[in-house]
Amino acid sequence: MPYRIQIVKHVYYKIDIMIKIAITGPIASGKSLVEEILRNKGAITLDTDRVAHEILENNTRVMEIFGTTDRKKLGEIVFSDKQKLKQLENIIHPGVKRAVQEFFEHNQDKKLVAVSVPLLYEAGMENMFDFIITVTANEDIRLQRLINTRHLTKDEAIKRVKARDLKLKGDFIIENNLNIENLQKKVHNILGQIKGSSK
Repeated sequence: MPYRIQIVKHVYYKIDIMIKIAITGPIASGKSLVEEILRNKGAITLDTDRVAHEILENNTRVMEIFGTTDRKKLGEIVFSDKQKLKQLENIIHPGVKRAVQEFFEHNQDKKLVAVSVPLLYEAGMENMFDFIITVTANEDIRLQRLINTRHLTKDEAIKRVKARDLKLKGDFIIENNLNIENLQKKVHNILGQIKGSSK
């Protein structure tokens, strides 16, 4: 019995792949501004600080361990004790990770998403992203920003800055020591590089 050769015609479709950008860096470095600039350039964004705040609300485990879920009172407790800070982060991080994954799934048809994750490496979330932008600034500038924008005393601001020794690494490092115009130029340049490398 003769055999037949079946020729299969392959049809290739262009698939738009979502670009996932993480924004990380120390407190008061300007992560929210970078997120806003990317949002203005068309990115769908998520601020995991807000997610963390939602996780804290009425959290029974946090209440059991710390006796409060009030953010200001928690700050006074954990920013004076690195062990307690680590305890709190261990409660928050799994929920943040789930929220980021759900955000990706909900926006899977989008071309560009950006997520602000202050403790990206500490939470083990770096592999969830295609590109990482790390924002930093001189310590004295960060202290002044905390005092001006969060109405902290100098001692409170110092405790927050000194509480974490974050890893300053990533695909792109932005030094945000100047004005908003300078920051915009840097972010626009990075976005151009990201889009160029993703073609």
